[in-house]
Amino acid sequence: MRLLELIPMAWSTLALLWWIVAVFLVRGTRRTGSVTTRGHRQRVRSLSIFKPLPPVRSAEEAGAIAAAVETFLAEMDSSCELILGVPGEQSDLWRPKVDGWREMFPRARLRARIRATPNRHANPKVAWLAELAPEATGEDWLWSDADIIAPPGFLAEIRASLGSDPGIHAITVPYCIRRTAQPAGWLEALFVNVEFLPGTLLLRRTGPVALGFGAAMLFQSAEFRRRVSWEELGESLADDHELGRQLAPVRIAHTLVETCALESNLLPALQHLHRWQRTIRWCQPWGSAALVILFPLIGFFGALLVDPMNPVLWTELGFQYLAELIVVHLLLKQVGFSGPRGGRLLAAAWPVLRCLIWLAAWLPLPVVWKDLQDSWSSRRRPPRGPST
Repeated sequence: MRLLELIPMAWSTLALLWWIVAVFLVRGTRRTGSVTTRGHRQRVRSLSIFKPLPPVRSAEEAGAIAAAVETFLAEMDSSCELILGVPGEQSDLWRPKVDGWREMFPRARLRARIRATPNRHANPKVAWLAELAPEATGEDWLWSDADIIAPPGFLAEIRASLGSDPGIHAITVPYCIRRTAQPAGWLEALFVNVEFLPGTLLLRRTGPVALGFGAAMLFQSAEFRRRVSWEELGESLADDHELGRQLAPVRIAHTLVETCALESNLLPALQHLHRWQRTIRWCQPWGSAALVILFPLIGFFGALLVDPMNPVLWTELGFQYLAELIVVHLLLKQVGFSGPRGGRLLAAAWPVLRCLIWLAAWLPLPVVWKDLQDSWSSRRRPPRGPST
């Protein structure tokens, strides 16, 4: 067998070994419907939960975010407060929901800060968090994206985890996607469940880390004030990674939360994946480069450019593509993912799409946050100045 055939085959073997490990790592996450508390601190520390609400584009999106927020409200007791950042331009949409939550969850202390979307920091999420921080009274802070769904017992679990080891300064929580109502949502589900989650679960086994996930970051407010720079955080595209770096060591929690795949159009979904992959490249360039070992299709297509009529290469390519489709199916099944049938075409194309998205992260293309006016050409952008 020629070297041109052996190299892609060896590349494929290494990738498939990882996929076998990935399936075993993710196995059992579908059954994670609740968590158990491993221990209690002698005194329950007060907790402030930050939830800046993003501008929504439809009633369906607002409903999904509202349902996610309610999972946190249901977990709260008298030691917790939830601080909402409500965009002033959509206050009429959110006021009735906030009033309804106060009636549905009388035990939960809920405060809504309604104002124009702040722009003091380049990172829009950090701009909101900085606006909400003076409102917080908790000894511990929990930063969590608005579209995160908490399982039963979640708050008790991570609060106990933070107090179990004085050497750990923060707890961060991995996430998956279990459902989407839109075919385009399959793209985010594929990336999160197939690319992100297995690596995160492996990283959890290695011990404390110097990073964080936007799904949830729990830390002591006093520790934050001592160690974290709002300016550095606010000019960073990967605010969760930067927060974890400044608060390290961070422990990855054993519980798992869900996030919503809300994109209804393919282009924004692809832009979101590009931002994810480009952010990984900017934050961990060597680690991102090493991921090439998990993209053997690149090797097969490169070899076929040299010898396009080689039947051995075409056969190996077919086996590799089929093997990746089987892995996609197994991983989505492990987390219990379900979505509209129209998205199955995206799943069928995922072995190629994942290669293209990874390659695009190495091109000099800007990263789009929500619209073309908010694009990033590097992992950092200077502050914009005072809010207006």
